[in-house]
Amino acid sequence: MTAKFSHEIDNSPEPEDAGTIRVTATIFGEDKNLTFTTLSLAKDFIDDENDECKSKEDLNYFLMEAGITNDLICDAIMKLILYVDEVTCPTSSEYSPGCALKVRLDLVPNYLDDECLIKWVDTNPVCPLCRVELPCECEDQ
Repeated sequence: MTAKFSHEIDNSPEPEDAGTIRVTATIFGEDKNLTFTTLSLAKDFIDDENDECKSKEDLNYFLMEAGITNDLICDAIMKLILYVDEVTCPTSSEYSPGCALKVRLDLVPNYLDDECLIKWVDTNPVCPLCRVELPCECEDQ
């Protein structure tokens, strides 16, 4: 499986959402897609020393229960932390500490045959490889 990341920044969040990160993880499978969402303070999520961050712990359990290997879980979570760190770094022109951040972690099979691609497009209008938004049938009408 390959981990794909994307994000949205809300520069004017509700006061209770300021400084938070909402991570939505989706595992794309042959039979069904599994989705999990967690919320924490961005600074707690990024902190490598903070093994007690409830969001990282909950994400880890979700991935374990879905049958993802420990190596892939460690790799995906480390890449996710680095991704969030890069988006929220002090030199970021998009993000400031009062923003709310939404991050998507998509775990996509390394192989995508025609049947998998059809299932993907039915549930997600974004190409799993290049992340370009695909046209929707409803836009043609």
